[in-house]
Amino acid sequence: MLMRKIVLSLIIILIAQTSNSKIYIPLVKSVPPSTNNGGDARVGERSSSHAPMAYFEEDTLYIQYPLKTVTSVIITNDSTDAEVLRVNHIMETTGITVPIGSLPINKQYNLSVNAYGIWWVGYFEYIPSTINQRYQRYISAVVDNPNSERNYGIYLDVGNAASGWNYGVSGILSGQNGGTGIYGSSQSDDGFNTGGRFAGLFHGDLKTTDAVYASVYNTLADSRLHMNSLQVEKGSLEKLMQMSVFKYGLKQFNVDNGDGTTSLGYYNDDSGILEKEHFGLSGQEIKEIYPNLVSENQEGYLSVNYMEIVPLLIQSIQELKQELDAIKTVGKVQERESFHNAVLFQNAPNPFSSQCIVKCIIPEDVKYASLYLYDYNGRQIKSRIITERGNVQIAIDGNELTPGIYLYSLITDGEMIDTKRMVYVSE
Repeated sequence: MLMRKIVLSLIIILIAQTSNSKIYIPLVKSVPPSTNNGGDARVGERSSSHAPMAYFEEDTLYIQYPLKTVTSVIITNDSTDAEVLRVNHIMETTGITVPIGSLPINKQYNLSVNAYGIWWVGYFEYIPSTINQRYQRYISAVVDNPNSERNYGIYLDVGNAASGWNYGVSGILSGQNGGTGIYGSSQSDDGFNTGGRFAGLFHGDLKTTDAVYASVYNTLADSRLHMNSLQVEKGSLEKLMQMSVFKYGLKQFNVDNGDGTTSLGYYNDDSGILEKEHFGLSGQEIKEIYPNLVSENQEGYLSVNYMEIVPLLIQSIQELKQELDAIKTVGKVQERESFHNAVLFQNAPNPFSSQCIVKCIIPEDVKYASLYLYDYNGRQIKSRIITERGNVQIAIDGNELTPGIYLYSLITDGEMIDTKRMVYVSE
C-alpha cells in the first residue's frame, strides 16, 4: 500500500547527510479539502510552473509561491485523514514558514496548500535529516505481512514505450565513488562495500529459468583470497574418463505457487529452450566422482559447477602431455638403439595392388644385406642386395607378381633378421 501511494502521489523522499539539506515535496492540483481532509494527494493534474514549491528542513516546513496571494496550509494524518496542523496566512507574501516540530516523526502526512485560490496537495514522510545519519534512502518500504499471499517491496509494471526502452526497474550509480546501481540480497542486511563500481550486486544465490547473456564471465581467483591451497593430485584424467556426456531435452513442469493462483511453467515457452537439444553431465554421476562440484537446491534438484571442471580439464591435459612426452622419449631411445641392430618393417600398404614400400634399418657396420621375396610355397621369387645403410626403403612392383600371399625376409651378414607377410591383389 505504501509503495502504491508513493507512485501515485509523485512522492520524492530525499534524505541528505547535512543538517541544512532540503527535502522537497511535489505538489499537484486537486479539489478543495473538506473540514477534516487535507485533500486527496492521489487525485489531480500534474504540477505546473504556477505550483507552489514545498520542502522541509529539520523541523520546519517551507512553502514558496510564484505570486503574492492569500494562502492556507493544512496538514492531515495520512492514515486517518485527521487534521493535525493548520495555518491561515492572509498577508501578501511569496512564502510561509510552518513549524512542524510538534508532529511525530517517521509518519506519513498529506499536505494541502491554497495558493491564489487553487488547492495544491502533496504527500510526504516526515523523516528528519541529521548530520550523523549513516543511511540515506530515497524511497524506503518494508513489507512484512505473514498473513498475505504475496509481499512485494516494490511492484512495477511498465510497457508500450519504444521497443527496447521499457524498464521495470532502473538504477543508476552516479558520482565517482564505488557502489552499485541495483542491490539485491536474500539476507536481512543493509548491503556492504562493493569494492568498486557495478551496475548490479546480488548478495546470495541468483536464479534464472532461461539463458544468461554476458560477454565475459570472471571468477575470483586471487590466491590471497584462498585458504588451505594445495596442488591437485594426479588422477584427474582417470576421473574425467569416468564422466558420461549426455544429450537431452528439458522437461517442462509447472511451479506450484501455493496460493491458489494459476501455476506457471518453469521454462518460458517462447524462449525455444524446450525445443533445443542440450548437452551436459549427470549430477547424480558427478556426485560420486567429485561431490564438491554438485549442489542440491531447496527443491531437491542437483546442479553441477561446470566452471570448476575447467581446472580439472587443464590438469588432465597436463597429465596427458606428460604421458605423451614419456612415450616420445622412450621411442627416441628405442630408435637410437635400433640403429645398432637391423630391423625389418611391415610393407605399406598391405594389401597392395600396384606397388608397396618395404622399410628396414641396416646398421653401418653390416657388410652384406639382402631382401628376399618368396611365394607362399617357399619358392624364391626375387632378391635384392641392399647397399644403403641406415633407413632404407625398397619398392616392390606388383606388375611382376601374380595375386597372392608372399613372404619377404631380411638377411644381414648371413643372419636371418625377420620375415613378414605381404598380400598382392590385382586392380
